[in-house]
Amino acid sequence: MSKKVIFPTIVAIMLMASSSHLSAQTSDEVFDQLKSLAGEWSGTLHRSTGEEEALKLTYSLRSNGSSVLEESDTDGVAMLTIFNKQEESLLSTHYCALMNKPVAKLVSSADGVLSFTTDAARSGLQEGRDQYVKSWTLSLEPENPDQFTYEYTVISPDMTEWTAKAIVSRVK
Repeated sequence: MSKKVIFPTIVAIMLMASSSHLSAQTSDEVFDQLKSLAGEWSGTLHRSTGEEEALKLTYSLRSNGSSVLEESDTDGVAMLTIFNKQEESLLSTHYCALMNKPVAKLVSSADGVLSFTTDAARSGLQEGRDQYVKSWTLSLEPENPDQFTYEYTVISPDMTEWTAKAIVSRVK
């Protein structure tokens, strides 16, 4: 084997090994950030479809601090999301008004922006067949811990997507 093949292979292996260690640290740090959201929040949800609705969020620690429960209410439509660590991953399970439960994994976290993407297969969902929340982003503001941006994307069976976004503020 030539040095041209061996060196890039060794570098790739080292990067993968270091990224798995980094993701474990990141999931712990992100979970702590989610815990800091405990309390009530409110804002106006703006959908890319043109609709606006009142949004209320309540975060609480559950199961001896091993999970964070998000209770959402959008103009009377209640849903639940549970964030918890499993092995080296930070997951969210969303119990949705669309009558499904997308399971998403933290895919990135930088500068307070926490991004989760649904694992359709793990959730029993299929693109092109089901409508479900495809991704979530919580953009925390370290300089203003009483406000953050809440955003998600829904994919439809015809593969079209729409988004919803709200800037929420801490009520208590």
